[in-house]
Amino acid sequence: MTLNYKRLDLLLQYILAVAGQNDPYDRELGMIHLIKYAYLADIAYAKQNNGETFTGLPWKFHHFGPWSVECYQRIEPALAAVGATQRTRESREYDDFVRWSVNDEKLFDRIGNQLDLSVMGAVQKYMRMFGTDTYALLDFVYKTEPMLSAAPGEMLSFKPIESSKKILKEQEPEVGITARKRKLRRQELIAFKEKLNCRLEAKIRENRLKFCPLPPRYDDVFFEGLAQLDAEAGKPPAEGEYIATFTEDIWKSKARHDPELS
Repeated sequence: MTLNYKRLDLLLQYILAVAGQNDPYDRELGMIHLIKYAYLADIAYAKQNNGETFTGLPWKFHHFGPWSVECYQRIEPALAAVGATQRTRESREYDDFVRWSVNDEKLFDRIGNQLDLSVMGAVQKYMRMFGTDTYALLDFVYKTEPMLSAAPGEMLSFKPIESSKKILKEQEPEVGITARKRKLRRQELIAFKEKLNCRLEAKIRENRLKFCPLPPRYDDVFFEGLAQLDAEAGKPPAEGEYIATFTEDIWKSKARHDPELS
């Protein structure tokens, strides 16, 4: 698929516009956030379009995450085009880094009217889940199907798998209906997704409350057991730094795909 720069710019602008709906302390996005949210939007679109992504970006397994040079290069011009605020933050531990933000309700609506419903839903869903939580976002994208199906340096495939076919097919707005009706349909879909997410989160919290493990008893039996295990384990290795090596086929091993193993 050919890279569609217009779609890519709209997606980057929409991601920032959605972040602008968050609380003031959670509106600034960095380069990593923008790229990963764009990747998740491409996954959502591909699941309903036989592996064809919304942007046409060539995504690559790079340093434990999805990466696209083309996406990175479009961030600054795409966001500057909608008047986004750019701020450079100083860090003693890391190189200075840039954050973008925008708070424009009209921009949010205008760009949303130009995007596919699956793309809109994915951006809003994942923004609610992660916001500017970089570590949680990176952990999530690393475990997505295209990443788990590739090795470092390989291009990512968005072709659907059997488990992905169960996702509800979202239809494009019908030709001939008014802009107001299209907006109402989008709002209804978003409201449905929010309701569904709330029900899922409530179910997760309910299941967690049901599992209440007993606290350990640190008594004589406990410490005697530890001593016996240490004795059976033998002499511990000498303290120092060690290097673990793995064969390259570990990236395509069953352990990365089978939930019972991973």
